[in-house]
Amino acid sequence: MASSRIAQRYSKSLLSMATSNGKLEEIKDDMIAVANICSESKELRNLLKNPIVNASSKKTVLSKVFSGAQQMTQDFIAFLVDKKREDELHLVAENYLSEYNEIKGIAKATVVSAIALTDEKLAQMKSYVEELLGKADIVLTNEVDSSIIGGIVVKHEDKLLDKSVSKELREIRKQLIYN
Repeated sequence: MASSRIAQRYSKSLLSMATSNGKLEEIKDDMIAVANICSESKELRNLLKNPIVNASSKKTVLSKVFSGAQQMTQDFIAFLVDKKREDELHLVAENYLSEYNEIKGIAKATVVSAIALTDEKLAQMKSYVEELLGKADIVLTNEVDSSIIGGIVVKHEDKLLDKSVSKELREIRKQLIYN
């Protein structure tokens, strides 16, 4: 995840405020919504980056977009606009979620397979990945990539476990070429 020091500082401040006010879970839900909306809406990202649009117009749009959010979240978003850091909103939300997951001991991993995994297989993979990473709570997503032919690839942060058929074929090819 690309991040900036500014976004990290603001997200830590929001996390601290949410913790002290007992709203950690509610703000997490809001930050999920913020991250999703910002990543899905190119128009919103363009608005936030546009220096020609004045702060009050940005606040109005943001208050309408995030009208269902907690008051603390709405105030924080307005604060970002006041500080001219509204273009960091998406990164602040992602950093908040990352910090939240770290506090709660939640890890995210992705399993890449040649075909979509069933719920039963995904549950088996979840327990395997939990054991592999030594984490008690894993949020596991499944991506489909037919180019791996078979097997799995597990991605977690900067770690990669490649048990795919395509990797094995590459290894065999290397051995045949160099021997």
